[in-house]
Amino acid sequence: MNKSKYFISGLCLIVALFSCKKDDANIGGEISENPGSLSTSLTDAFKIVTYSRIEDSVITSERSNPMLGAYKSEELGLVVSGLFASLTPDSLDRNFPTTDFQIDSFYLKLDIVDVYGLPTNQTFEVYRATEFVNEDSLYYSVDSLATSDLIGTITINETDSNSYVFDLDSAYGSVLLSATATDMGSKEDFQSFFGGIYIKPITSSLNDNEGAIYLLNRTGVSLHLKYSTTNDNDDIYDLEMDYNLSTDNQIFAKYDHNFDNSEVSDVLSDTSLGQDFFYTQCLQGVIAKINFPTVQNWYSASGAKNYLINKFEFSISAETNNTFELPETLMLTYLSTEGIRTFTTTTLNEQSNTYTFTISPSEVSEQLKFNMFNDMDFNISHPFPGSNPNQVKLFGSKSNKAPTVKISYTKY
Repeated sequence: MNKSKYFISGLCLIVALFSCKKDDANIGGEISENPGSLSTSLTDAFKIVTYSRIEDSVITSERSNPMLGAYKSEELGLVVSGLFASLTPDSLDRNFPTTDFQIDSFYLKLDIVDVYGLPTNQTFEVYRATEFVNEDSLYYSVDSLATSDLIGTITINETDSNSYVFDLDSAYGSVLLSATATDMGSKEDFQSFFGGIYIKPITSSLNDNEGAIYLLNRTGVSLHLKYSTTNDNDDIYDLEMDYNLSTDNQIFAKYDHNFDNSEVSDVLSDTSLGQDFFYTQCLQGVIAKINFPTVQNWYSASGAKNYLINKFEFSISAETNNTFELPETLMLTYLSTEGIRTFTTTTLNEQSNTYTFTISPSEVSEQLKFNMFNDMDFNISHPFPGSNPNQVKLFGSKSNKAPTVKISYTKY
């Protein structure tokens, strides 16, 4: 399985999606030079509350890797990602025969760059979209477009990156050949005639802990049509047509979730159960939440003027999963003192299956100083929502691998 990395391009997505400010964990970390100061730290001294909630919708247009497919897990239930794409002919101003022709081939091509989950024979229905994806609009995971005719049914079961072709209903190719000279006059004219396609996963046959999400090249969806005449007029026409994505802002994903009978369903109903395990998932699934309810009280009761925070470190453990691998990177977001959603990221320690976040000590000091720490609204998610399908099961504060907080400070 190809394990492509997307950190450079994804960084831009993080900033655009969350309007976040990067946390510089080194700023404000200098220890006081007061010769009478005493440096110390506290570990495991603070109460931590962990739980999950349903995540808000996420932007799914203009993503680095549009996602297609479905999987079902014991932890988070069923997740489904279908794709809407508006395509453009490789050349316009063409004429087509109205009679005396036959369709030789008509297929969908997908450029798969990675696979997440356990691939099995998954059925997809391909429909004609009667609306086009507006390249000047942003689309979210809850958005949808109107569809009409079924163009074909395909089966995908792939384990590696490559370009794959899937035959569609050849008879439907004649519909594309019915485009008039006006329909072929411009990109906009064609998309008014043929809005695009919707690739819909069919999930009725999925069992627990099987299924896959396919990550595609950002413009990795196209149609190919080949025909010939039956009256020896092949030389009059261009007999092959490719319908491609001209830009990555004319494709978006629609996500659907069903948490029924999953582990997270109980946590969503009773947040106290998140003290044992809590969860985070991309694809507009659930988000992990953390509170530190005793940190502000500790600081306020300790004589704030005599403490300088040097380091704030938070570590969590994740449960391994043989089917759904852990993400290499997670992101911790919170509200800064200016009210800006700010983020810091960390990579997985593969030896211990832990993620350790650090927050700028100057930020923590300011939050505590102004009695704002309890309003920081800490969330854990993947840094590329809309471009990554990973799920994570995290150990809660009452588990045998409870999260830890370490605050290092100088008393002077």
